[in-house]
Amino acid sequence: MPATIKIALDCRDVNVATTGTHTYLTELIAAFAKQHTDGVTFIFIKHFMGIMPGNNAFSNLIRHFQFFWWKQITLPILTFFKGADILICTDYVAPIFTPGFKTMVVFHDAFFWELPQYYNAAWLRLFKAVALAAAKKVICVVAPSHFAKKQIALHTSIRPEKIKVVYEAPKKFVPLHTKQSLTNRPYFLHVGTLAKHKNLPKLIEAFAVVAANNPSIALVMVGGAPTSVHNNDLPAIEAAIQKHQLQNQIILTGYVSSSEVANWYTHALGYVFPSINEGFGLPILEAMYHGIPIVASNNTCLPEIGQAGALYFDPYNALEIASTMTAVINREDVVIASVNAQQTVLQQFSWDQTARHLVQIATEGLKSGFKHA
Repeated sequence: MPATIKIALDCRDVNVATTGTHTYLTELIAAFAKQHTDGVTFIFIKHFMGIMPGNNAFSNLIRHFQFFWWKQITLPILTFFKGADILICTDYVAPIFTPGFKTMVVFHDAFFWELPQYYNAAWLRLFKAVALAAAKKVICVVAPSHFAKKQIALHTSIRPEKIKVVYEAPKKFVPLHTKQSLTNRPYFLHVGTLAKHKNLPKLIEAFAVVAANNPSIALVMVGGAPTSVHNNDLPAIEAAIQKHQLQNQIILTGYVSSSEVANWYTHALGYVFPSINEGFGLPILEAMYHGIPIVASNNTCLPEIGQAGALYFDPYNALEIASTMTAVINREDVVIASVNAQQTVLQQFSWDQTARHLVQIATEGLKSGFKHA
């Protein structure tokens, strides 16, 4: 084995993704760039092909073709010619053909197996087949939480001992230079795609209960509809807003800049996370970074990540969600205690720590060899 280990990173999602996988990759690139580990160098393999625009069947087909061509043809060739010892892919799929190098891959969750109804059936079959075929050759599959690891092992053929948990960390947004909120009233905040697993119609039902007693309070949802039409919950969200006559109290911002996201966090009354399935729950840590009260679902990975820094509710019970939100409005003692615990929780998560952990796994995997997953 060479004295210097060369770790390559697939940087495609910097130009393609818009949500969590984009944040993961951009923060990891920055953390790797700061690493000064003896015997390790980093290679950032940039995606140079244009992405097919549009949101129709033909455009989607071309984008899927571009994705698999990059992953299985262009990326392994570039990795080989750059002399990398190991390639890290942060978006579920690594190359199957790996001439002269090993691979690691990040599975952020098990949604493709747990929630197949949210994806195009033909594409999903191909995606899962390629992802699992490549995963059999990796040094390890990286999961962002112990809950995600359990679900990945449960729904795939990957053995639990081949799955390593590496926590993510909050993105340190730079807020707008303003001391004023983007709305002139107190508001609860949700940040994320308008996807079905986010459970946002139920949040609107709960907010209707809160708003009945607090007409001056708003609910702000930052984020746009997902690219998958099967997972797009915007029609149901709009129907719920109309049903409860909350057009003047609920704000849908669509996708906004990082600075605008930071501003929404900074001035929020509280953060609400009613999701029914998450692999990590990054917005919990982002909200903690801004020091605002957090109320979240009591299921999946959210209690694992939020710990004592949040309050929890049954995401299927609108009245319980509303009651927990009301506790934030009233600044009850349990809310204050959860906010006071946030800095201790945050100390467990940093991108520098994530980068060091991934380098350690890569280095140890190259030294010890690997067994098929």
